[in-house]
Amino acid sequence: MSPPTISIVGAGLSGLVLGRCLKQRGTPCIIFDRDTAAAAATRYSYGITLYPWAYRPLLRYLDLNEATFQKTVAVDSYIGGVGRLSSHTRHGSNETDGFRANRRKLEKMLREGLDVRWEHDLTEISSEEGSNSMVFGNGQKLQASIVVGADGPHSQVRRAFTPNSNFTILPYAVYNGKCRVDPKTFEDKFAPHMNGANVIEHRIGQTLLQITVADRTETSVSISYTYSRPARGLADLGFTPERSAAGASRITDQLFDEVRSLGVLEEPFGEVFDAEKMRTDRLLNWLMRSISVDAAELNTGAGRGILLVGDAAHATPILGGDGANAAIQDCVDLAEYIVQNGTSDLAGFYGTKDETWRSYVRDGEDRLAKMHGQAGASLWCLETTVRVESLSGTYATVPIGSHLDGIERVYEISARTTMEDQIHTRRATRGTGSCWDMYNAHQSMGIAAAEDVF
Repeated sequence: MSPPTISIVGAGLSGLVLGRCLKQRGTPCIIFDRDTAAAAATRYSYGITLYPWAYRPLLRYLDLNEATFQKTVAVDSYIGGVGRLSSHTRHGSNETDGFRANRRKLEKMLREGLDVRWEHDLTEISSEEGSNSMVFGNGQKLQASIVVGADGPHSQVRRAFTPNSNFTILPYAVYNGKCRVDPKTFEDKFAPHMNGANVIEHRIGQTLLQITVADRTETSVSISYTYSRPARGLADLGFTPERSAAGASRITDQLFDEVRSLGVLEEPFGEVFDAEKMRTDRLLNWLMRSISVDAAELNTGAGRGILLVGDAAHATPILGGDGANAAIQDCVDLAEYIVQNGTSDLAGFYGTKDETWRSYVRDGEDRLAKMHGQAGASLWCLETTVRVESLSGTYATVPIGSHLDGIERVYEISARTTMEDQIHTRRATRGTGSCWDMYNAHQSMGIAAAEDVF
């Protein structure tokens, strides 16, 4: 009996890795993506850091050795580079052997020969009698026994069967900018300070400045840069967790005032973080989101023939997270699982992943905090009032948006939704007087247990 065709939603990194691995192992698959083919050919031209633990298992599916792979997809491949990172290890890691890849180049390599159906924006998915019905924005309706949601942090597939999965919005003001410089300018103003690396950063207090090379061509060098710091309360215009997606491009003067306040910066930071120059760049206000789908909900979906991988299942913050590496590992492993075990027990795949996926999220949040000189993330209440209980039995009602400074040791944060009586619990790391964990209250009441509330 021939294996069923796997329907993959999303032709990003997760979907393409899974498609490539399944195809190489003789399992038919179709990938659906909302973009046009033309848009896909020009999107995602930015750098991502890849580590050997993720990309080496993929190489046999690409029939490439490691050196050829790096020289093909590295951000500086045009000049024969191999995507060298900065001269130091990343925060919270001993890894020094990763490299900087251009995501567009990598996805172009992965996409070759795959059956990708463009202009298929999934709008609805439902299950009935062992089959899944997918409805797309172009009017097409398709049946599939196995559907894999590889459609990123805002996964439409995830929304179909995990309505209680909500983002954690970490309290950081983060801005990303993109600009291009000509090769001569780069060699004169950037190269002498970067020493052959493709990532350079500078921290001033808890404010972090990063500059990365996204791509190099004959005529230009694409630069991506990030300005980030911990949020400073409800009046902070750089941290707007309730904003719409369109709101990401609304940049207030607060950013430019803050950049000016940094004073004279050493190069190449002075060249990039110039308030007047930044006004002409493509700027976005990023939210640092994470999500970890409950194991019970994942298993429910698997029982219907619906799986989640990559950011759809366990999104990590853009800064500090290992999203690309985790996605590659997920999809290589899922392809192997399907080839070896078939599709009758898809929940078995999750059995080996739950703690690993949760560690991706925890580690990403911890690294984000360390990048900004913090011990951990903050406890914020964004959607509702929260009743905080100390071990001594005292209580405090905390209003919407409060920043809970002064909790000496937060050991558990729980929320009880009023409609479904479900308990959502996250453990927090220890710390004193600064920042540990952040929590989005779900309905009208949340309960946070702590040892002290000042």
